Amino acid sequence: MKRLHRLAPLAVLLIVAGCSTKQADTTGLKANQFHNVIDRTGAPQAMLDYDFDEHQRFNPLFDDGAWHGHLLPANSEGMGGFPGPALLTEEYINFMANNFDRLSVYKDGKKVAFTLQAYSIPGALIQTLRAPGITVKMTLRFVTSRTSLLATEITTDTPLELVWDGELLEKYHLQEQKPQSNETIDQAFPDYTRTLHATKDGLNVNFGKVRSDSNLMTSGESQYQIHKTLPMSTQINGHRFVAKANIASSTTIYTTYSHLLTAAEVQKEQAKITDILKHPQPYLTASEQRWEGYLNKGLNNPDATAAQTRVAVKSIETLNGNWRGVAGAMKFDSVTPSVTGRWFSGNQTWPWDTWKQAYAMAHFNPDVAKDNIRAVFAWQIPVDDPVRPWDAGFVPDLLAYNTNPERGGDGSNWNERNTKPSLAAWSVMEVYKTTGEKAWLEEMYPHLVAYHDWWLRNRDHNSNGVPEYGATRDKAHNTAKGEMIFTVKRGNKEQKMVGLENYNRVLRSGKYDSIDIPAQVAAAWESGRDGAAVFGFIEPDQLQRYLEKGGKREDWQVLFAENRAADGTLLGYSLLQESVDQASYMYSDSTYLAQMADILGKQDDAQKFRSHAKKLADYINTCMFDDATGFYYDIRIENKPLANGCAGKPIVARGKGPEGWSPLFNGAATQQHADAVVKVMKDPKEFNTYVPLGTAALTNPAFGPDIYWRGRVWVDQFYFGLKGMERYGYRADAVEMANRFFAHANGLITDGPIRENYNPLTGEQQGAPNFSWSAAHLYMLYNDFFTQQP
Repeated sequence: MKRLHRLAPLAVLLIVAGCSTKQADTTGLKANQFHNVIDRTGAPQAMLDYDFDEHQRFNPLFDDGAWHGHLLPANSEGMGGFPGPALLTEEYINFMANNFDRLSVYKDGKKVAFTLQAYSIPGALIQTLRAPGITVKMTLRFVTSRTSLLATEITTDTPLELVWDGELLEKYHLQEQKPQSNETIDQAFPDYTRTLHATKDGLNVNFGKVRSDSNLMTSGESQYQIHKTLPMSTQINGHRFVAKANIASSTTIYTTYSHLLTAAEVQKEQAKITDILKHPQPYLTASEQRWEGYLNKGLNNPDATAAQTRVAVKSIETLNGNWRGVAGAMKFDSVTPSVTGRWFSGNQTWPWDTWKQAYAMAHFNPDVAKDNIRAVFAWQIPVDDPVRPWDAGFVPDLLAYNTNPERGGDGSNWNERNTKPSLAAWSVMEVYKTTGEKAWLEEMYPHLVAYHDWWLRNRDHNSNGVPEYGATRDKAHNTAKGEMIFTVKRGNKEQKMVGLENYNRVLRSGKYDSIDIPAQVAAAWESGRDGAAVFGFIEPDQLQRYLEKGGKREDWQVLFAENRAADGTLLGYSLLQESVDQASYMYSDSTYLAQMADILGKQDDAQKFRSHAKKLADYINTCMFDDATGFYYDIRIENKPLANGCAGKPIVARGKGPEGWSPLFNGAATQQHADAVVKVMKDPKEFNTYVPLGTAALTNPAFGPDIYWRGRVWVDQFYFGLKGMERYGYRADAVEMANRFFAHANGLITDGPIRENYNPLTGEQQGAPNFSWSAAHLYMLYNDFFTQQP
């Protein structure tokens, strides 16, 4: 199908009259000091163009909460366009094109051969094309939560023909540039029905409805729109278009790019697009100044080196790039773990991530920090909840664009099987400290108290004020009758079973190779440290070596308890294990709630929370510290408390992990115990590796440098360790480790994206790129550990 459309004459006159506006002088911008902090070049060859770890291998610029992103051309072949775009299709990132809307210039019928200069600065992509007598400067910025704006300033001494072209991608799936599927996009998703349509000032791409809940989700109403301030003729041939226009002299052309997810968004954005094209320069200036604000607020450490400051900028860019404008089931803007992550894009929002992201963003983007927290608490379970009223005060583990079927949606990412550790008050208080807004505390305090109370009601099996990690009452964990679900594997046989008594019976018999129990997975998720050794996770070969050295198999078995209300209602499950990190987080949660209560004039609440905090600190130091190894551990819950009031003894057999320094980070440790823990942290035979403070000590039977939460270095746990060391008088050691981390984590001080985690022995990058909580804690390291001693 071919289509030709020209603007009406009156429209042409109105638009052309505004085309010659010069771009503002930006040479004085602070952002101009930071070129190419993240490598944003690339040209996608497939909808899924994956790296070694099954994440999109390029790093597009996303900003202002927008749902699409652009790349820079890597070479002259891509000049004149911003490769991509990348589209966030509700819950996943997919590339739409290799280089859509690429500009070529013709003079006297011949294509002009330009030289290319392309670079990024925080908040903008810039390329300049030069040829004798002709210069084209292109600056792209985001100006709304759905629209980016390109200014194309052409300086010429002769008339020129301008030609834009683009073609939708056909390849479906590559990994490390190797085909992973023989299917085209149309074959993989026949209902996607991507169609191009010329409009009076540009082009629309319309997308059909697809509900593939692990790959691609579209409403059937979504569009990618292009609008220009220049009349042109457009030809469409299937998935390809060519648009042409002529200019007589120097001019500036403005183009908007919008990714709109529903018909309502399409309608709402049109008035904004019209105003942007009518008054483009104020929108570009607002974007510039917004980024100047981030940098002026956020870069406040004169003692940091240039490299450390660039990492801070990279962190700010990463966090703002993962910011998503409100859409779908989400009720506020949020920040996701990674816009380029396979399972982390869209507006998928975790509370554990949120608390950390907001803590950092409070220092440079407090409005988004607050909305990120609000987005999580907007789905806090009310007392009259139609799905799980027994969980009033609970905060779901994962929120997303689409709710789960129980809540009327068709999303598979939405997760109410567990929550995350008690760091919410820590984050809320940091926002208060940076903004001074008492109203913020008044807004959040009831949510925090309800969450605190939920932990003590639904996750404190022995009612001693020390909550456990566990799992909710959920179809993934139990039958409709409330019987726990698990699968026993022995040899080549698998047997699905139900009931907590049966589970315990199988454990006692020892007649199994492994047991798959969903509640154990959820409990580990609830800790935020999926698959950590402390929750009984160990590789089969590691377990065999452990047994050969005289260890016991039951050391790695986890036991569960049912939590029930007074009327017998099943509330969920607890591990029969009190976790030292959650006890420590709960200590600081109560401490912060007491401070908030003081500020809000709630003296009875303040006294109650301080009493709880003191009780927790005493318990942690009495029950969870092992004198022989000088470290803190989780403890087993026995049938009856020990003589000293403890629920049981420390689980030393599962080795040392970062949970052991959580009492230091949260301030619950005694100085004597902290001294012993720091000695372990500094020991090169334990945690002091090439990249220090991994998620399992070298001596841990379950250690592996490439195992997700049993060896890899996660920046949050690293930061918690350093803050704990500093808190107890070891700042110099913490600064040394911080410097070593910056030096040894691959790609960190170059233009590589911030990664999810790093190999403790080699510094190799691992996990998702452009990872938010790593960025958050790197920014905190910049603030806290590259300054002079206070």
